[in-house]
This record gives sequence, C-alpha cells and structure tokens, in this order.
Amino acid sequence: VDEGLLKKNGSNYAFAHDQIQQAAYSLIPEQERGCLHRQIGYLILKHIPENQVDDLFFTAVSQLNRGIKKSEKEDERLDLQNLNLKAGEKAMSLAAFSTAESYLKAGIDMFLDHHWEQHYDLSIQLYSLYAEAEYSI
Repeated sequence: VDEGLLKKNGSNYAFAHDQIQQAAYSLIPEQERGCLHRQIGYLILKHIPENQVDDLFFTAVSQLNRGIKKSEKEDERLDLQNLNLKAGEKAMSLAAFSTAESYLKAGIDMFLDHHWEQHYDLSIQLYSLYAEAEYSI
C-alpha cells in the first residue's frame, strides 16, 4: 500500500493496476496455480453473503473451472459440472448467452468416456442448454 502497488478500500485490497496483478500471478509456480484457484473458488462459495450470491457465484465457478483437471476425483468433477450447469442456467435467465455457453462448455469438457451411460441426466441437461445458448448467440 505504501509503495502504491495495492489500493485499500475499506477492509478490501486491490492491485493498483492490472499489470501489477499479472506480474504477481506470474510469480506463482504453474503447478500450484490450479490448487490456488480451486481453494479460492471453494472459499468464495462457502462465504458468499446472501446479498451477493448473484455477483459472486459466477466468480466462484470460474475460479473452480481454472483449478480443475480431468484427473480429479469423480465426485468433485460432477459437483463442478453441476455448478457449471447452474451457472449456465443463471446466465441464460439473464440473457447472457455467451457467458452461459462458456460455463456449459466447461461442464461438457469435464466429461470422461461413457458419460452418457453413467450420467445421462446431467449429460442431456448440459448438452441441451449448450445447444440453446449456441443458437441464441
């Protein structure tokens, strides 16, 4: 703060410039970034105030998407796919079709082989809403 790299706004801090944020991010080893994004996403989800659910839900899911790998545990991957479906539905209700498309595609991309047999309902929901979002763009 004293050096002008961060700005304080109440109890929150923010980088003074995007390039400062990018430089700080580049200092984090790449193999650790996914874990940090996942931790940030779960912390946001856990602590979203009721009056900010609409604003922070998309941020939390985006952070989780940046932290997921195909090799993750199946239950975590399915939970995140359902969160992406919820984010896609919410974005569609706001007529944010490109945003909806990106969340739905992220959910689809997490499927492993044989997902139609193992997770038919989730598969049909993600693919159907994805098609609707693509058509609406």
